[in-house]
Amino acid sequence: MINFRFHVVSIVAVFLALALGVVIGSTVVDRAIVSSLRNRIDRVERNADARQAENEALRTELGQRNATIAAASPFSVTGRLTGVSVAILVEPGVAPDAVENLVALTRTAGSTVGGVVDITDAWDDDSRSNALRTATRVEVRGPRRVRAAAWEVLARRLAEGVAADPADDVLARLDEAGFIAYRGIGDVPESAPAYPASWPGAGARSVYVVRPDAAPAAEQAARTAARATALAEAGVETTAAEDHRDADGVPSRGVVLANVRDDEGLRVRLSTVDDFDLVDGRIATVLATADLGRDVTGRYGFGAGAEAPMPAWWVP
Repeated sequence: MINFRFHVVSIVAVFLALALGVVIGSTVVDRAIVSSLRNRIDRVERNADARQAENEALRTELGQRNATIAAASPFSVTGRLTGVSVAILVEPGVAPDAVENLVALTRTAGSTVGGVVDITDAWDDDSRSNALRTATRVEVRGPRRVRAAAWEVLARRLAEGVAADPADDVLARLDEAGFIAYRGIGDVPESAPAYPASWPGAGARSVYVVRPDAAPAAEQAARTAARATALAEAGVETTAAEDHRDADGVPSRGVVLANVRDDEGLRVRLSTVDDFDLVDGRIATVLATADLGRDVTGRYGFGAGAEAPMPAWWVP
């Protein structure tokens, strides 16, 4: 007959066996999980190392490619703008080294460009609207209307090429009020027009460079189109270029030029380049500006709305 002590011992033994099984099982499972995680980490590290090596190779290849293009750029542009004056207008934020490179290429092309006119942040500052109105002597009121009318005054001045009254030049008034700033770049050729009374010279073409930011894309595209349109309507042959950058909230490449590219009336009067941030784009900008003299326009780059990376080659 089984006594009570036997029952107690049996029950204790069962619980001890269960406890031992749980401990042993959990140890095995933990080791399996740890081993699996270690294997996964090793795979991720190997993949990361491979991607890093691949990225380094691509960076090296890109550097070599850019060096080759830069070395070939003088040959590409030489003689394309001989004797042609070019007014370079730059919106805030555009990379200075890219602008300096454009000036160098434009001079290599034979242009008499003497420097660059920077459009300052004050131009789009609502609180400076009255000062802008005074500097350009426009009659309209309201920040948006003043800015638009003032830009038309600037465009007409560029179309004239020289100040009708050197003592009362709108460029000088805008400069003094802080809405534009002229900067010479490098050694200014003796043939370059002086600033501001004789800048940019009769028959000048223009390059208008914008840099997208995190503002609403539609607003940026509308502003770019309005200012490019004013230049075209004033009779200034113009290339609008985008100094693109990749950043949170910034529209994708080509978007700020969309309104110009999509407008049937504008696209036959202006050229656009969406990769000004690359040496390819700056070469394209010079070649496109040269083509304007042949009544040839195009949409260049590789962003939204681009038709070709470069203008078609032709023999001068």
